[in-house]
Amino acid sequence: MTELDTAPSADDPALRDRLVDSIRDLLPQVLKREVTGVTADTALMDALGLSSTTGLELVLELEERLELEISVEELDRDDFGTVGSLADYVAGNLLTEA
Repeated sequence: MTELDTAPSADDPALRDRLVDSIRDLLPQVLKREVTGVTADTALMDALGLSSTTGLELVLELEERLELEISVEELDRDDFGTVGSLADYVAGNLLTEA
């Protein structure tokens, strides 16, 4: 059984930075093209053309790369607004073994 882990990771700047870096690194693989100049403020859908399908693929790749489990039940389009908003969602919605 898993439970949502809302303790310190949601407010952990080091975790958020690691998530932003990992998302930035995974974007070329998920989008299947070169992606440059990505920052935490880069709009995923508007600027990079991320779709709902590639967004879910990105989350799955992120889980695999960082060996984390992310709750996707509350995940919606707004969470894919920017690289930073996705990192914030992930940091606040990690699952941990209970």
